[in-house]
Amino acid sequence: MQQRCHLSMVWLTWLALPALAVLLTLLENWVAGVLVLGIGVVAQVAYVRWFPWVSRWIGYGSVADVRAETKPLADKLPRVTLYTANVCPFCPIVSKRLKQLQQKSGLEFEEVDVTFRPHVVRAKGFQSVPVVEANGQFLVGNVTSAQLVSFLKQAAESPQTTA
Repeated sequence: MQQRCHLSMVWLTWLALPALAVLLTLLENWVAGVLVLGIGVVAQVAYVRWFPWVSRWIGYGSVADVRAETKPLADKLPRVTLYTANVCPFCPIVSKRLKQLQQKSGLEFEEVDVTFRPHVVRAKGFQSVPVVEANGQFLVGNVTSAQLVSFLKQAAESPQTTA
């Protein structure tokens, strides 16, 4: 099973929680709506933060890293873009791994949150996140440091393609 977040579920989360809060406000009272909204936001933050420790228990399997070799990358590295969404628990994991590679090898990367950027999603053709883009090539889902290094080496060796 590939570990990734489908963007439709990310957007559903952002639509369903406020809709439920508004519905409860109209049917019950404003306190119920505010309470549901507050608890929902705290629950989302906790889910993303504690996901690495609970992923196995909720059916996603392990998100443990497989370390890359010590001198991971070639001299000429492609510029990397990481596309994320803010309720995706895999995105901070991949971001952390890219930051570690950046410290070791001087890798340049930027992180782009596509949660509220449907134009980017349409232009790139994404259906899920996280997505690592390097030299016009894409790597989708939760990946280990070793997989990132392998992907970046391959992207560095191939000619630039248009995305």
